[in-house]
Amino acid sequence: MFAHSATATAEVVSAVAVPWPRWVKLSPNTAELPLIAAAALEAGAEALTVANTVLGMLIDVETRRPALGGGGGGLSGPAIHPVAVRAVFECARALPGAPIIGVGGVSRGVDAIELLLAGAAAVQVGTASLAEPRAPWRILREIETWMAAHGVRRIDELVGAAHA
Repeated sequence: MFAHSATATAEVVSAVAVPWPRWVKLSPNTAELPLIAAAALEAGAEALTVANTVLGMLIDVETRRPALGGGGGGLSGPAIHPVAVRAVFECARALPGAPIIGVGGVSRGVDAIELLLAGAAAVQVGTASLAEPRAPWRILREIETWMAAHGVRRIDELVGAAHA
């Protein structure tokens, strides 16, 4: 399965021929994430988007039946943020300097800052923008406010700082 196997990931990335950069979105649902990330880069991916949804399940207590997907599905939003931070941290530690876009539960400026500190060079706002379309701009303002309060002049001062 793509993103759960280094071999499958390399095969898929190698097979994709497009005129624009290939950014590979990786799953945190594997203990081999750094190996899979390395395989994606070696196969030609220009960047890694870490991490995709987390496997989850909800049960409707009234119907007593699964309520997420067909018995399970992808969980996103604030609940997966700590998983995303770990996934970014592990990939950045294993692949120093790799271009990583941190994704997962970014609904506040400090969420984005955590992903940057873990090693992301950029951050994506997903689920929060569905509930609040202007969330990316609010989060950017929160980042700027935090940086000013902490004497940080440039984003690149934060990228990977948790590894020092």
